[in-house]
Amino acid sequence: MERYDVLVVGSGPGGSAAARKCRDGGLKTLLIDKQKLPRRKACSGIIANKSQNYVLENFGPIPESVYGKPFISRGMAFYFPSVGTIFTDVDCYNLYVWRSKFDHFLAQASGADLEDETRFVGLKEKGEEIEATLERNKTLIQVAVKYLIGADGANSHVIRSFAPEVYEGLPWASAIQKYYEGKIDADDRYLYWFLVRGMGPFPWLNLKDDQIIIGCAYPVGEKFGPKLESLIEFLKKNFGLTIKSELATEGCMANTMTPLNRFFPGRGRVLMVGDAMGLMHQGGEGISCALASGGFAGEAVLQGIRQGADALSLYKKSVRPEMETSLDQFNPLRMRSTVASDTSRQPGMFHGRGFGDKMKALRDALVFVKSEFQIEGMTRSVLKNSARRLLLGGYHIPAADK
Repeated sequence: MERYDVLVVGSGPGGSAAARKCRDGGLKTLLIDKQKLPRRKACSGIIANKSQNYVLENFGPIPESVYGKPFISRGMAFYFPSVGTIFTDVDCYNLYVWRSKFDHFLAQASGADLEDETRFVGLKEKGEEIEATLERNKTLIQVAVKYLIGADGANSHVIRSFAPEVYEGLPWASAIQKYYEGKIDADDRYLYWFLVRGMGPFPWLNLKDDQIIIGCAYPVGEKFGPKLESLIEFLKKNFGLTIKSELATEGCMANTMTPLNRFFPGRGRVLMVGDAMGLMHQGGEGISCALASGGFAGEAVLQGIRQGADALSLYKKSVRPEMETSLDQFNPLRMRSTVASDTSRQPGMFHGRGFGDKMKALRDALVFVKSEFQIEGMTRSVLKNSARRLLLGGYHIPAADK
């Protein structure tokens, strides 16, 4: 049986950050991914300033080969049916990368023993050890570790294997994005979000390396085809989209743990990070909180092994601010003050627009949210969290405050 101090499941930003902290502390660390690396990831590839700083400090400069064109993202563009497109800029560099290359760079730079095409099967807790079963080349492998860090995405197999109750009654969403060759009248420096009914809660567009990337999100159980077709027809009519050929398709599952305040940082000697524990910012930005939580998990495990501390308790305390920031991202009263870029000083979204345009856009936004955000319990949870934050000065987070 192979033996390690730490097993990290999932080689995305959260897993690599955790593995890096463990290796920096001298722990024997195994980092695995079920796919062959480098692997694609459904993501815009925009790296916010906070994430850039973390990577530079912990992994070194991002290689030029990782970047896409344009090199810099200026911000987001919101389309309102009544007033058109509103561009919101940030005054710091948001970098464009290809996630396949970016994630692979982080995994290799983590310094951990990296094994791809290695699938996590399950675990057994045996006293102060965890016996994990992995599958590689259709062969089952047993690995004994002191701690396991789950960083295997929103639909975590680690959670399903040892704490399936976490997902009971949880609404789910899916996201699909397609890459096209063609032409469109859009600024490649912005990520577009269209607040138009009938295309799902997050219909988006961005351009990278002259590829047109179109995506939509939708609740599990609904068909994405009609929503994507509606989005494409909308873009043809309003942005002059012409498609020459389809190049690729990516998809992923998304949980609703953040707006429902149902975070799961772990149990016992298993710590969860990133969207596997429920961390996600509005609009789907998850890289910044994945890196931060991964780093905190690695530091907590290091103290648990070297000093005999309660790693999970330490982790809950250190990661709680990330939970708060994620809740802020779904709090209409706090969203603008907790953007993913720490150094960003954004002007008002409707700067220079008249009162009439502001009222029209607000009406469009309310109609859009009422029509497209129909996830059970979300509105009630967001209002409850927002009211508590306003009246009492902070959130009650069951996962961290028990």
